[in-house]
Amino acid sequence: MKSKSYLLIVLLGLMASCQRDKREMLVQNWHAVALDNPQMNVLVAQQQQFIDTVGKGTDVATNLATYGTTNMDSFKKDLQIQLDSFKMLQQQTLTDTWFNFKKNGTAILTFNGVDNKSKWYFDDEGNLILDEIKEKSTSDHLKMNMIELNDTLLKLKFTQQGQESIVTFVPGKK
Repeated sequence: MKSKSYLLIVLLGLMASCQRDKREMLVQNWHAVALDNPQMNVLVAQQQQFIDTVGKGTDVATNLATYGTTNMDSFKKDLQIQLDSFKMLQQQTLTDTWFNFKKNGTAILTFNGVDNKSKWYFDDEGNLILDEIKEKSTSDHLKMNMIELNDTLLKLKFTQQGQESIVTFVPGKK
């Protein structure tokens, strides 16, 4: 019985030593591939519903008084172009977002081709903290909950301007 217990302890120790530390797994270049923001998703869905239904139950005089036009087809087309442009811009921003975490505790955060240098570390609760380095020794502090981290996926949850977002990253070369 003692030999089985000893063997179990050795196996558990080996398994634990084979698992990579989250700091070590984070150190690489990550490419953003998905953004989930429930509040923004609701607003986009509401805007789409408005576009799909605007002017359907109103007459020409009401449309002119309310929307400043009687040509609802053109009005709806313009609104759809604006919404589609917003979604394309959001996707392009995601495509152009990279987080490159370095071993020395710095990170290069790239948004739309613009690099920002940041310090990164984990707080006592295991949250990822980014302190953006700015001129005159000031910094912006961003606290992110690391939902998932493995060799192929990084998911970060954060709140900014009262909105909660989850960004999914995959390892990438830039």
